[in-house]
Amino acid sequence: MKNQNSPLTTFVTLSLMTSIVLISTMFLKLPTLTGYVHLGDGVIYSVSLAFGGFHGAVSGALGSFLADVFGGYAFWSPWTFIIKGVAGYLVAKLGYGKTKLLQLVAMGLASLWIVAGYAIGTAVIYSPEAVPVEVLGNLVQTGSGVLIGTVLTPVLRSIPLHHNHKH
Repeated sequence: MKNQNSPLTTFVTLSLMTSIVLISTMFLKLPTLTGYVHLGDGVIYSVSLAFGGFHGAVSGALGSFLADVFGGYAFWSPWTFIIKGVAGYLVAKLGYGKTKLLQLVAMGLASLWIVAGYAIGTAVIYSPEAVPVEVLGNLVQTGSGVLIGTVLTPVLRSIPLHHNHKH
């Protein structure tokens, strides 16, 4: 592709990645007592590692936000927007263009951020008593996200729309 860094290419790539986050979050999920467990975190991690912080933060925030809104969890959407946007940025900031070990560390730290963010949200929205169940579900979700991120990142990097610069 001739101009991989054009505004149109950036917009199309961002839209596609946001859609993939939305679909992997909204349709590949299991309900829990306080929400649901899904595969979207792995996609956020992969987008962040393959395309950088801007794409990771925006697609993570918007795709996950829209999954909450469209999936009947709109009360979670403001929390999700911030938690997943920051997670995408963290993974990219700490892991984009870095070694596999640093990428794993980045995904691990973002996972801890997600678990902590939703634990706080659960305590506020439901009650502190609901936090252990939420933490358990998010540990499973983010753990599978690290595995998905590890496998999916090279696939996303192979897409011809991949950007060769950092955001």
